[in-house]
Amino acid sequence: MTRIVVPPVVTELDGAKVYILEITEHEWLNRQKRFLVTVFVEWNGFRSPIFTLDVEDNRELKNKLRAEIAKMKFIIMSGMHDIYKRTE
Repeated sequence: MTRIVVPPVVTELDGAKVYILEITEHEWLNRQKRFLVTVFVEWNGFRSPIFTLDVEDNRELKNKLRAEIAKMKFIIMSGMHDIYKRTE
């Protein structure tokens, strides 16, 4: 059974809001099915730029999002948050 999710979808992960804007399927030369997921993240009054992740499945998406959220938190807490927009 095929599962269809119609973006935009908002979910929470590691205390951040994740906005999934677009999901497109593509195939690598070795015929492996992959997905390009376009997202942005909000945390603690800051919003990331829109970015795209190349993933194989939901597990990989969750792991890559956790890494991006951790990087965002580190950058904001270290005071170098110029690349993020304030949402408040």
